[in-house]
Amino acid sequence: MIHQQPLYRQIAELLREKIEKGEYQFGQFIPSERELSAKYGVNRLTLRKAIALLVNEGLLIPKPGKGTYVNRPKIDSAFDTIQSTTPFLLDMGLTPSNRLIYSGRRKANWKYAQIFNISPDDDIFQIFRVRLGDGEPYILEYTYLPYSLIPDIEQYDFSIYSLYDIYNKHGIQLAHDTQTLEIVKICPPQSSLLNLPENDPVFMTTETIIDTRGKIVEYTKSYSSGKKFVFSTVME
Repeated sequence: MIHQQPLYRQIAELLREKIEKGEYQFGQFIPSERELSAKYGVNRLTLRKAIALLVNEGLLIPKPGKGTYVNRPKIDSAFDTIQSTTPFLLDMGLTPSNRLIYSGRRKANWKYAQIFNISPDDDIFQIFRVRLGDGEPYILEYTYLPYSLIPDIEQYDFSIYSLYDIYNKHGIQLAHDTQTLEIVKICPPQSSLLNLPENDPVFMTTETIIDTRGKIVEYTKSYSSGKKFVFSTVME
């Protein structure tokens, strides 16, 4: 027995198809509720449910008093490569920038001593940043590395410098990246930093990066909205 989709889902699929084909492009307002209701022969309640479904998926964004416009397409992030965030955003056609929340030195304590195979009394360096594309927050990153890894690391302004450029400058060659991905509910202060509602589902990724000497040189935990990203990998 074939079960037909509810009418509002059928309308949502028609609108999604037009977005994917580029008939409704990023930044463009879709036709008004009145126009779409007349076009598809449905009442406004059905149409609003269809639009709400696409808003929830991140394809559309409502603008009170103006209408509903098409959101930027989700970024497809490869989950099997080591890549700096800055060129990654550039590849997506975005102008990258950083909002530095904090950077500084601290003791490793038990957790990071275990990760980096160092003493709990050894120092690590931490960097908290919001990674922006066209001024919009995309990724919140918490990065940790052994303090002894990079001489005078505190001299660098991480709202400007790429950590990967600094690795290259100091001859640190990255070899392997172990990543994990979870879907979690985001809470303050992370939600406000990413301009997301509290308890919104987000991707939480953790990366452990090893250099060519077999040493763990970086541990990063990051949060990104499921409305802005999809993750892909190649299975061989």
